[in-house]
Amino acid sequence: MRNLRDGLERWLFRRGYVHPEVRELVRNQLALTALVCAVCLPFAGISVWAWSFAAGTTIISLNFCSLAKFGQRVTGYGNKREAIAAVLARFYFRLALTGFVLFGLIVWFGALPLPLVAGISTVVVNFLVWGVVRHAGSKTHQTLTGKEA
Repeated sequence: MRNLRDGLERWLFRRGYVHPEVRELVRNQLALTALVCAVCLPFAGISVWAWSFAAGTTIISLNFCSLAKFGQRVTGYGNKREAIAAVLARFYFRLALTGFVLFGLIVWFGALPLPLVAGISTVVVNFLVWGVVRHAGSKTHQTLTGKEA
């Protein structure tokens, strides 16, 4: 299992995911997508729910990979206006494309909206698990007293 993870790490690094934490998040999302597809796709012929969930997970993973790679690149822009314009253009393009794909899946292919949204939510699960693991692994823990505000 470790060998597979290290191979995926090297593969992602060669494709431009140079920041270790970004690479870890992308790796985890890709692994989660592969797991969801492996579990759901055998049932795709008999369950609309299964392939809808797998489709939602795949859509968000493609979105997340694109965003993560571009996010690393845009931080190196010297001109802030150019960086903001690039981020907004890519955001709206990705949003429109995702909306079109979701529309097509629901209207033309009969996907169920709830499993699509559940699949899209896997990126939130990825972030939560990543954050909890990082917090649990840190040596210092901050205790909030309520006086911080």
